[in-house]
Amino acid sequence: MVLINKSESIIGTNKDFRIDTVTENKDLFSSANLRPDNKFENKIEQAGTFEYHCKLHPTMTGKVIVN
Repeated sequence: MVLINKSESIIGTNKDFRIDTVTENKDLFSSANLRPDNKFENKIEQAGTFEYHCKLHPTMTGKVIVN
């Protein structure tokens, strides 16, 4: 889980050995395929809870809570 404030950016780095994505479950945001050590940044403008997954490995999930 990641906790941020509205209008802040979430920045993630793929620390896996394989290609992954960061895709919000309702497609509000989605990264391209991220190779190991590639970064993804997204600014979230609305408050709420956003669950995400990897399109290539659907059991990899997470959550961002925006205040």
